[in-house]
Amino acid sequence: MSGAGQPPPVVSLAFAPALVSFGEAATARGRVVPADGVTRVVVERRDGLGWRAVVGAVTDERGRFAARIRPARGGVFRARLARVVSRTTPVRLEVVPRVDVISRPGTAFAGAPLTLRVAPATYAGRARVTVWRKGEPVGEASGRLASGLLRLTVPTPAPGRFHADVQLSRSTGFAPTATRARLEARVRTLAVSSAGPDVTALRRRLAALRFHLPPPTGAFDTELSDSVIAFQKASGLPRTGVVDLRTWRALAEAEPPKARYRGAEPHIEVDKSRQILLVVRKGEVHAAIPISSGATGNTPVGSFRILWKAPMTTTWLGPAILYRTLTFHGGFAIHGFTSVPSYPASHGCVRVPIWAADWLYDQSPVGERVYIYE
Repeated sequence: MSGAGQPPPVVSLAFAPALVSFGEAATARGRVVPADGVTRVVVERRDGLGWRAVVGAVTDERGRFAARIRPARGGVFRARLARVVSRTTPVRLEVVPRVDVISRPGTAFAGAPLTLRVAPATYAGRARVTVWRKGEPVGEASGRLASGLLRLTVPTPAPGRFHADVQLSRSTGFAPTATRARLEARVRTLAVSSAGPDVTALRRRLAALRFHLPPPTGAFDTELSDSVIAFQKASGLPRTGVVDLRTWRALAEAEPPKARYRGAEPHIEVDKSRQILLVVRKGEVHAAIPISSGATGNTPVGSFRILWKAPMTTTWLGPAILYRTLTFHGGFAIHGFTSVPSYPASHGCVRVPIWAADWLYDQSPVGERVYIYE
């Protein structure tokens, strides 16, 4: 032991490893210099303004000691001689919470359920989940754990497989940590009369791609089928109105349609080749609607303006047969009609579905530009 006038012995401390998961053991190793035979050492953890003993050890004759501990949390530790003053240098031991990720198959565009179980339950930090697909981040979700548990619905904006990077933040006594989980999003074929969260997810995706939608009914109806056909037309897919796997995959990869005329002037574009109508505002497509143009290809091509409007128009085909008429050239008009097939079928006018005609009529003033092209 140190005598009068001699400097106090130095006690070193190191942990191997210096970072452990909760429940795992770390070995505290150190040495007393100068060695003075077998000596008792105490390893302590800082606790507020003081120190709390964690484990004791005995040195060998060369002053070396080792002890295993299972820390409940990380912090600053020191080793000191049990009975005399010693010089010590505190060191940090990091503890990361142990996290188990439980995933279940989700639905494309609706999300996948993810449950995080973290030990110890006293961990009170936040979790952030980043979802990846094909090497690109596609969405995030986050929340704070309570009693070691967090349930999240994470984005799955496509059918197929994803992976999720789960990051736990630093919290009192715990270092940040990360893990990875696999995710899967499934789809089913949707057609008229389908219902469920995947129908809601379909509507949300079509809206994000700026396809005009009917009011929600909670089910896949014939009007929603019109919107699906508009998307299929714009994407070069078979015009079935049925959302099969090919259509789901196209929805995942698609971007909103682009206007041919990008000027700031509000206008309507009619694309005869794809059989869609685009409502353009500030150079961007605001809405896309399915149409049926002239069966013989006689719908005129060029730049026009809306000449006059009428709630209903009578023609040789019958009284008040053209609904919400927007006449743009001679006897040619954009109007609502009960039959809007996926191919050119009119006598020359541009037919739009009845459910979309009111909206288009209300926001298209007389004088608005109309471009029609192949």
